[in-house]
Amino acid sequence: MKSTIKQLILLFAFTTFSTSLLAHVLTIDAKTLSTELKTNKSMIIIDVQAADVYNKQHIQGAINIPHKSLYKDGPVEGQFKSNEELAAIFSEKGVSNTSKIILYDDGSQKYNSRVWWILNYLGATDIILFHKESTQMESARIPMTATPTKLKATTFEVNVNPEMNIDMASLKNAINDAGIVLLDNREQDEYNGVDKANKSKGHLPGAVFMNFKEILNANGSFKTKEEITEVAAKFGATPEKNIIVYCQTGIKAAPVYVALKEIAGFNNVKLYAGAYAEWASMNDNPIVK
Repeated sequence: MKSTIKQLILLFAFTTFSTSLLAHVLTIDAKTLSTELKTNKSMIIIDVQAADVYNKQHIQGAINIPHKSLYKDGPVEGQFKSNEELAAIFSEKGVSNTSKIILYDDGSQKYNSRVWWILNYLGATDIILFHKESTQMESARIPMTATPTKLKATTFEVNVNPEMNIDMASLKNAINDAGIVLLDNREQDEYNGVDKANKSKGHLPGAVFMNFKEILNANGSFKTKEEITEVAAKFGATPEKNIIVYCQTGIKAAPVYVALKEIAGFNNVKLYAGAYAEWASMNDNPIVK
């Protein structure tokens, strides 16, 4: 009897410790993920890469929700589907707004951050970013497979967080405000309007060029709070400022939003989800080259 009670106590203690490993964290490393894969059956791992990439190899137990499946068809690239459509996608995939979710992409932090932003905007409450890095994953012995995982459908209840986004009309009104720092997180040639794809004619008035890689380490992982704060200051973005980030379609700006708002702790950060693609689609919107 005493042995049984002792075993139950140890099991409870281990379960509690395991749960605490993922409590109130934004990012998770390969070693911790490896432990959680063995002990935590309630978390949902989402591979946000294209279906063909997922089908070749993915983390065992991960489901696939390609980030591109969350955008609507139309002439303006990268625009989100309606809140109802997005909720239906997550519900069908077995993801609720209260699920413990771990997101990963190709290691660039662009696509998992993009889906992180969408989920948070819709009201999901417990989302973690995993940085996919082959060497660390091999060292941690994270199991990989080509066998797809399918979860039972659930209900994703939308509770929009409007403070995360700024729409085009509001941006027009704020763009000449001296208290706003507008960061263009694209590539330099896009900012200058000379990109080879001819998608960009320049940048939004007053925008400061800050490539999204400024907040990442060479291996694609996020820099520390102190490093992000220091690099952001070089572009005029400091904690007391009102900061708006944007890029071509919202993908490259997403990790910058995560870095400034969630890691560095800046209070006033918004992402222009419509992005340059939406801005440029309106002939009367000014563009600077």
